[in-house]
Amino acid sequence: MNALKICLVSNTAWSFVRFRTDVITSLVKANHEVLLLAPEDEFAGQLVSLGARVILLKSLSRKGLNPVKDMMLYWEFRRIYATEKPDVIIQYTIKPNIYSTLAARHYKIPTIAVVTGLGYAFINKGFVTFVARKLYRSAFRKANRVWFLNHDDFDFFVTRRLVNRQKALIIPGEGINCLDTFNPELVTVDGEGSLTFKFLFIGRLLYDKGIAEYVAAGRQIKMKYPNVTFSIVGYLNVDNPTAVQESELDTWVQEGWVSYLGAVTDVRPVIANCDCVVLPSYREGMSTTLQESAAMSKPLIATNIAGCKELIDDGRSGFLCHVKDVDSLVSCMERMINLTPTERQSMGQNGRDKMIAEYSIARVISIYSETIAEISRFKDRPQ
Repeated sequence: MNALKICLVSNTAWSFVRFRTDVITSLVKANHEVLLLAPEDEFAGQLVSLGARVILLKSLSRKGLNPVKDMMLYWEFRRIYATEKPDVIIQYTIKPNIYSTLAARHYKIPTIAVVTGLGYAFINKGFVTFVARKLYRSAFRKANRVWFLNHDDFDFFVTRRLVNRQKALIIPGEGINCLDTFNPELVTVDGEGSLTFKFLFIGRLLYDKGIAEYVAAGRQIKMKYPNVTFSIVGYLNVDNPTAVQESELDTWVQEGWVSYLGAVTDVRPVIANCDCVVLPSYREGMSTTLQESAAMSKPLIATNIAGCKELIDDGRSGFLCHVKDVDSLVSCMERMINLTPTERQSMGQNGRDKMIAEYSIARVISIYSETIAEISRFKDRPQ
C-alpha cells in the first residue's frame, strides 16, 4: 500500500492514548502521515510522541446536542479537510462519526466510522436519542464503512436501518497487546496480603459502569468475609451525566467498604496484584478493562451485557451476573472467593488464551490496513 495521509478523529485525546496507541504507531511505522484530531485535554501533549501530527478541535463539546455548537464543529471539520486533504478519515464516538463524516463527504474523502458503544444517549431514552438516531442515519449513508465492537450494537443499527448492512462490520474491539504490554510475565507481583482476597474495579467512576452495585456487593461480602478487599481505579468527576460525585466516593471510602486508588497511568501492576477484576457495567462497546485483565491472566466477573459477555466464557474464564442485580453479583463473588487458587489460576489462563486467539491487536491492525487500502481507492471517485 502506498503511503497515505490518514486522519483519526475522537472526542478526547485521552481515548487515543488509552485505546489506540498501537494502531497509531502501526500506521506511522507503515510510513503513513498520521493526523490526529481531538479537543485539548491533559493527554493531548502525549500524542506527538506517537509520531503523529495533532490538530486540536476547538468546537467539539461532548455534552448534549447543541445545534449551534454542532454546526460550528461541522464547519471546523470542513475547514480542516479542505486544507489537509487526507486520503482516509477514521472517526470514533458519536459527534465525530456524524459531523466529520458529513464534512468529509463534501470533499469525497473516504471514511470509516467506528461505533465504540451506544453511550448515555442510547441507554437513556428521550429526545436526544431520537435526534441522535436521525443524525446517525444521515451520516452513515455517507460513510464508506461502519465498524462495531459487538453484535448487539451491530444488530441495533442494522435492524433500525441506521446503517446499510453491506457497510457494517464487527471488529474484535480496539485490540489488546497480549505479548509486549499486557503480559503477566512482564509485571512483578508483590507477596503482600496472601491471606486477603482482592477484588478490583477499573473504569470511569460512572453509575452506568455499575459502581454502585460493586460497592453494595462489597458491603455484603465484607460482612461475611472480613479479609476480602474492594479497590477502585478510575477517573472521578468525568464529564458525564451519570458521574459519581466526590462526596459519594468519600462516603464509601470512609465507611470502609472500598479503597480508591485514583486514576493510575499504568494499570498493569494493580491488575497483577488483585485476585479478580469486576465490571458490573450496564452497557459497553467492548470493555478494554476486561480485555486487559484477561490478558493479564485474571479471572473476571461482569454483567451479561453487550461488550462484556463476549469476553467471558461463563464458568471457564469468569462469571457473568445479571445487570443492576446486587444479589447476582454477590453470588458470583462468593463463587469466586470459594474457588481454589488452582481453579482461579486456570480461569485466568483460559481468559488469556481467549484474548490471544480472538482479540489480539495484530488482528485489529490487519483489519485497519486492509480496509484503508481498499477504501482509499475510492478517493476522488464520483459517489
